[in-house]
Amino acid sequence: MNIKILVVDDDQISSQILSQRLTKRGFTVTCVESGKECLDMLLNDTPDVILLDIVMPEMTGLQVLQYVRTVYSSIDIPIIMVTAKTDVAVIVEALKFGANDYIQKPVNIDIVEARINSQINAVKNYRDAMEKKEVESINKMIATFNHEINNPLTIAFGLLRKAKKEESLEYFERISEALKRVSNIVKEIEKIDEHTEYHADFDTTKKISVG
Repeated sequence: MNIKILVVDDDQISSQILSQRLTKRGFTVTCVESGKECLDMLLNDTPDVILLDIVMPEMTGLQVLQYVRTVYSSIDIPIIMVTAKTDVAVIVEALKFGANDYIQKPVNIDIVEARINSQINAVKNYRDAMEKKEVESINKMIATFNHEINNPLTIAFGLLRKAKKEESLEYFERISEALKRVSNIVKEIEKIDEHTEYHADFDTTKKISVG
């Protein structure tokens, strides 16, 4: 799995060293030096994890975090704050704004890798759970619709047999009602299918508006 990391830090030396170490461990790393560059990057591509410095000029890491969280949830893009600050209040504020985790500077590469992998695994587990839940919901829906369709069809076929046996037309109105019920259920299934496709498309079009 090619894991893409975006490092956001105005300290070029620190970010390049971190980038080299992460690259050696199999990650694909991109470095930017400001919050604006980070938001510009997200207009065209989404990394798997962002390592975001808190103290930066012009736009702080907390401000960047708040911008990103207006569009991307902590599952869409995990954000790990990287900071030299030991002020608990700042760290708590970052977590309240939607940071997934934080790392103290100077960074330890083993800790960074462990925290990244922890977030990647958390995202995977969440998506697997949601997919399983969705499959279970679909299976229940199929069972329900199967029952709802089978009942009027059984009635319709039974009435058809009676009509044929008795050579009578009096059953055809009830047959028509049963088949209309089947038609309505099919239309409901089509609505659900269209609704599902809409949400699938929506998830792939998230963009950040900058400026």
